Amino acid sequence: GVAEVRDRAQLLFWSEEVRERHFAALRAFFGSCSSSSPPPPVVATTTTAAAAAAVDEYEPPPDFLCPITQQLMERPVISPDGFSYEEVALQEWLASHGTSPMTGTPMAREPLVLNLSLRNAITHWKEQHHW
Repeated sequence: GVAEVRDRAQLLFWSEEVRERHFAALRAFFGSCSSSSPPPPVVATTTTAAAAAAVDEYEPPPDFLCPITQQLMERPVISPDGFSYEEVALQEWLASHGTSPMTGTPMAREPLVLNLSLRNAITHWKEQHHW
């Protein structure tokens, strides 16, 4: 309904805001490899209905994308900062930064716990969308 459209538009706006804040650090970490560059940002619109209409139903939900790589996660882990990341990307990030990619605060390398619920949700979404 209307609440879902509004929530989805707010999530889209929030994810773009987070991406913009962290993209400079991510680019410095990963370099300028064109093959691992995140997709271009979705242009924010002035109305929630227009923003919701801009979301392609075949694009993965933002929560299924690693905040570091902006790619669909295969092996998501929950980190000490409470966010989920692709395991290898987070390990590489922590080896050179030692901080949370999302908050910038110091973060231990362990424990990283496989996020089975998220992995199962991603698998289900991929099956439903022939991804």
